[in-house]
Amino acid sequence: MNPLQIRLLSLAAFAVFCATATWWTITLATDRAAPVQAAAAQAPVSVDQAGTLFGGKLERNPVQDVHLFGILALAQGAAAIVSVGGEPPKAISLGGPLDQNSRLAEVRARSIVIDRHGVHSEIFLPPNAAGPTIYMR
Repeated sequence: MNPLQIRLLSLAAFAVFCATATWWTITLATDRAAPVQAAAAQAPVSVDQAGTLFGGKLERNPVQDVHLFGILALAQGAAAIVSVGGEPPKAISLGGPLDQNSRLAEVRARSIVIDRHGVHSEIFLPPNAAGPTIYMR
């Protein structure tokens, strides 16, 4: 082989390498964008429906219907004023039962923690009103 043929063969090999690298770059760049758009178009999966995959049952969680009205700091502990399931508000002491399945596990400055069969969920106080809450003369 003469030097001219070697140079032409090297140039052809370099052109094939550049074309292959460009093709792979374009292929990988376009394939990554398509699944993101397809995943965004799908509806979100419900946590209840996902729980049925592992043997869970679809049931309404009564802890979701707890409304926190206030927090009391006592000398012996703490308590919270809560309403469960639309009932009138009542004071529950720390460790006391909210209903047959849940109890008041922890009282914090602006929230409470409810324990339901070992699962903790936190419920926050509603934000304070912007203006004064009482009328004075």
